[in-house]
Amino acid sequence: MRGLMVVLVCTLATGACRNAPGSRSDQRGTTTASASVDKPSEEQRIRSLEQRWRDALAKKDSIAVAQFYTSDAFYLPANSDGYQGTESVRARWTSEFTGGKFDLAREPKKIEIADAGDMAYEVGTYKVSWDMPKNRRKGHAAGNYVTVWKKQDGDWKTAAYIWNPGAEH
Repeated sequence: MRGLMVVLVCTLATGACRNAPGSRSDQRGTTTASASVDKPSEEQRIRSLEQRWRDALAKKDSIAVAQFYTSDAFYLPANSDGYQGTESVRARWTSEFTGGKFDLAREPKKIEIADAGDMAYEVGTYKVSWDMPKNRRKGHAAGNYVTVWKKQDGDWKTAAYIWNPGAEH
């Protein structure tokens, strides 16, 4: 009897997902969004935000940088425990801007918009250099990053951002 109940619940849940409001099923039973998403336009919006984000970084404006993140966003720099929430993310960026030169260049390689138009991911490469007179540290690095974008109130925001250094050359 219990097994029959589990099968019944799973069947109902699957049917509800397939016939959710705002979706339709094609002949194969695949659920698709009924509203058409202009993926090239959404990608361009994200590319524009990417440029504005880099401009805020160049100005070392941690308040402006934090506004690109969702309130529950994750910032996961390499060799860290990560940061969650706008204030924590802003504080981390403030610490990265303290002192001298901080130059970050990112190049998006791919931006993929979800069929529903409410999520996207961006994969790219970065180059960074720094000169922190306070700690007498200079350096440079290059690597890869992934940004997960989420639409909030019609605007794209960063839900998660992770970067990792590439192989030494």
